[in-house]
Amino acid sequence: AESLKMFRVDVPLHVLNGDSVTLKCQFSLDKKEHIYSVRWYKDNEEFFRYLPRFKPQIVAHKVEGVHVDVSSCDISF
Repeated sequence: AESLKMFRVDVPLHVLNGDSVTLKCQFSLDKKEHIYSVRWYKDNEEFFRYLPRFKPQIVAHKVEGVHVDVSSCDISF
């Protein structure tokens, strides 16, 4: 049995400089499973991290060309 099932990852292929985008990662877990982390990268540099068992749960790293609006992050399972 698989504990993590990926349904969808939405990432635009092309974005104009200065435009805003929304990144989405939709998945499900078996009832007994817990997610350790969700991470997003640009050019091999991590710019977003969600770790539900740590404080703070959401961390945004400075990466050139990326701005994360942490207040708009919607983490729901």
